[in-house]
This record gives sequence, structure tokens and C-alpha cells, in this order.
Amino acid sequence: MNKKEFIDIVAEEAICGYEKYNILPSLVIAQAVLESNWGKSHIANNIFGIKAGSSWKGKISTRKTKEWNGKKYVVKEQNFRAYDSFQESIKDYLKLIGESKRYERVKEAANYNEACKTVYESGYATDPKYSGKLVKIIEENRFYEYDLKVKEISKWAFEAWLWAEKNGITDGKDPKKFATREQVATMLFRLHNIYKGDKNGK
Repeated sequence: MNKKEFIDIVAEEAICGYEKYNILPSLVIAQAVLESNWGKSHIANNIFGIKAGSSWKGKISTRKTKEWNGKKYVVKEQNFRAYDSFQESIKDYLKLIGESKRYERVKEAANYNEACKTVYESGYATDPKYSGKLVKIIEENRFYEYDLKVKEISKWAFEAWLWAEKNGITDGKDPKKFATREQVATMLFRLHNIYKGDKNGK
């Protein structure tokens, strides 16, 4: 399976699950890529590295893995969830993130930068560089385009919306809804400050 085929499988499930769980597709795809090396290093079709806790009733695969203990990486033997297919793995990941209060902030994320930051802060991984790795994968492969697709951004507004999100002009939510006068004033204020030289728009 090549990279495109892997992305297509993950993206299809991520897009289908967005309406139900509100998890940005770019995050889903990036985590699958990072955790499984583009589907080449998965554990029994588990492409998200999800461990099998006491509540897991499905199949299990035991492997050695590196964990960050706060000072250094240590090797531990862990039980991982096992699946019959990648699709099953993706659906379980979406359910895990989507139905857990622990990851509530991930579902509320307005953009991929925020989603990558909050999924790490919520305890998904121990690697202190985890968020940065996800962002790099998303930006190098333009996975944010899948986020714009589910948000139904018009093609003519594509680059403008990305720029507005990146520069804090918009919060990245509800692109098709009308803006209030308060929101318009805030956007104009931030644009004015950017024009004056304050890149943060504040």
C-alpha cells in the first residue's frame, strides 16, 4: 500500500466521522501517519497505537514500546488493541476521542494547530514533541485541506480562510454563518493592527 492509498482510507473514515464527532480530519490523518509510519508499522491493524486497557473487550497484541517518563525514553511491554482492518481501527479511534470527556478540548479545536496541541495535553502521547510532529506532517502534506472540505469552504476562499485562521483574524469556526457586528469590528481591528506592523493583530 502506497502513501496515497493509505491517506485515502484514513481520510474517508475521518470525513465520515466528522459530523458525528467534530474531530478535524487533518488530526486523524496525521496521527495515523505518525503512529504507524504511513501504515507500514502498525500493530495488528492498530494504526493509532491505542493501548488495551482493562475496559477493552476486543483482541489484544502485546509489543515492546518506548515511553517518555518525564526524563528519558524507557522500553516497556504494553498491550495494544488489535483489529481486523484499518477501517475498524479508525472507527474505534474516532469513538475513543469523540466519546471521551478527556478529549473534549480536541473536539472543540478550531484549527489543526489547536487540535494537535490539545490531543497531546489531553494525554494521548508522552512524547513532548508530539504536537510539533503532527503539525509538521499536516503542513508538509497539506492535510488541512480536508478540514476545509468538511467545513465546506468555497474554493475561492480557500487561501483567504487559511490565512485568516493562521493570523488570528477568525477563530476558524462556522465559515458559512453570518458575522455579528462585534465579530466584524474585531476582525477589522486585528487587520488594522497587522497593517500597522503587529503580526499578532492585537
